[in-house]
Order: sequence, then structure tokens, then C-alpha cells
Amino acid sequence: MNKAISRLPVVPLPDEVLQKLAQVGREPINLHRALAHAPAMLGPLLDLIHAVRYEAAVSRTHRELLICRVAHLEGSEYELAHHLPMARDAGVPPRKLESLADWRSADCFDGAERAVLAYADHLAAGTERDDRQLAEHFGPSEQTEFTVAGSTYLAVSRILRALEVEIDEQLH
Repeated sequence: MNKAISRLPVVPLPDEVLQKLAQVGREPINLHRALAHAPAMLGPLLDLIHAVRYEAAVSRTHRELLICRVAHLEGSEYELAHHLPMARDAGVPPRKLESLADWRSADCFDGAERAVLAYADHLAAGTERDDRQLAEHFGPSEQTEFTVAGSTYLAVSRILRALEVEIDEQLH
């Protein structure tokens, strides 16, 4: 691949990263390619992302709402291009995804979803955390998973911005 996908030159993905992606049935995406310059960091990041997406106990719909809200707050078109379809596939109705920007005034979110979205706002925008609302719907383990998921995708969004990673061609 010679086409520029970020502000850095393209380099081949290391074999161990390609093997790791193959083990989980994933094709490389521009995020992976952009991070190929730092394979010692790319491998563990892939492990963390895999754990957040496939090994967490919280529902996939709640995780995708959290990730999409973080991406929205960060202005990460790349993350939204990847995670809006994942959210739809996880069963999040289009109306909810279209209402992410104004979720507080939207009437389509239930109490648990509101707790997730408020927590995303806390993580990404520094709004006050509502411990009562979180505890009403989620236990300590689930709150910890949301913290790791939201923080991970906050970091990924910032990595994407700093490296100017372009949205993958197949998502245009």
C-alpha cells in the first residue's frame, strides 16, 4: 500500500500484528497502518481494543453508545465512520444515533442509556460525574469497563487526530 493514509509515510505492518489481526478475524485498517511505526505499542493497543469490544461484560449497545458519544465529543469522524455501523449492528436504533449530539433533550434514551451518555460526557468533556445515576444502573465492574472503554476510545480519537489518519477508503 503506497497511498498516504496519515501524515506519516506508510510502512508494512509487522508480522506479529498481522497474526494478531488474523486471530480475531480483522483486516488491517488505517489506524493499524498508521501505528505500524510503533509496533511495540500497536500490539498491546490491539489487545486492549479487543478486550473492550469483545470481552467486556457490559452490553454491546451500551458500549457502542459510549464510544460513539466520545467520538462525537472529540470530533472524530474516523471513529464515527467505524462505530456508527457497529452500533447499528449491535441494535442501536438510528434515531438514538442521530440524537447523540442532543441526547439530554431527546426522549428516545432510557435511564441506563442516559447514565452511559452522561458518563461519556464526563470522560470526554469533563462534565460532573453522577455517581447516583451510574450506581442505579451499573455495578462497580460495569462502571470500570465503561471507564476503560471510554478512556481507550478517547485516546484512540486523539491518536487519530494527531497522526491525521484518514477514514478507510471502504467506509467512504
